[in-house]
Amino acid sequence: MARPRGAVNVVPFVDRDEISTTEAQGIRHLSRQVELCAQDQFNAQLRHQKSYLNWIDSRHQQLLDAKRQLDPEGRGPKDAVYRKYRWYASQQCLLEAINAFEVFFKSSFVGLAKSIRRYVPPEKIKGNVDAKVLWASRGSASFTALIFEQQLFHNLENIDNVTSMLIGAKRYKPNDLNSPLRKRVVAIQTIFQIRHTLSHNQGNVTQSDRAKFASFGYEAEHSEVIDPSKDHFGDVVLDLLKQESKEFTEWLLKSTAKYLLDRHRNGGITLKLRIKSRIEKNIGSHPDIDALPWS
Repeated sequence: MARPRGAVNVVPFVDRDEISTTEAQGIRHLSRQVELCAQDQFNAQLRHQKSYLNWIDSRHQQLLDAKRQLDPEGRGPKDAVYRKYRWYASQQCLLEAINAFEVFFKSSFVGLAKSIRRYVPPEKIKGNVDAKVLWASRGSASFTALIFEQQLFHNLENIDNVTSMLIGAKRYKPNDLNSPLRKRVVAIQTIFQIRHTLSHNQGNVTQSDRAKFASFGYEAEHSEVIDPSKDHFGDVVLDLLKQESKEFTEWLLKSTAKYLLDRHRNGGITLKLRIKSRIEKNIGSHPDIDALPWS
């Protein structure tokens, strides 16, 4: 096969010493998300995915319309080809959305920790940061980012541990069978298992995947492929993620307000108004935050 023109200038990966990156402001669909809070970033990601899939649909329809107008008897875009790539795009969007949901938790915790760091006693903070990561950090490293960015938040116990550490409250309690959120908890755990199957098995349900889904109360056919286009499956997963991101954010803000009020009343701390501004920027606004005795 002939070498493409200009290929001589392409440096093989093994010979490179830099990961190619671009500022988010330089990427059109990300440029407006930079200054958003965690929940708004997640919602923006879902909107972008919907626009992307709608764009695929509209372009295919435009090609069909053009064919009918210009050459009704000629060959046009094949529906089978459209359906094949539309399905592939849907599966990739589902995977990306679940990844974004985990990033939503991570961004929420980094933002919260940055906002209320001065009000959280050092003895409450737990976690390990790899010494190599600290050593290789450049510039003005953020300790809160170093603590939380390396953690994985597809495990609801990890999420509870972080909120307990920062504000003394837990939302999910995955081991509590009588929790009022039990059905929601199991659904979220199942969605993260779907992400595992999509990421590590290309969507193919292995025997271990099937067993894991069964442990959550869901049936999945062994050796078949997770299909986001069947029975609106992808849509209902995204609906739940969007709903939970909203309700988690509301719970986090209410619990943060309760924690700060307790620290004010029993710990003698002064609630500085600039902290309120940071919370609103990083997490969002809430009446319970507004009602605190800021000064």
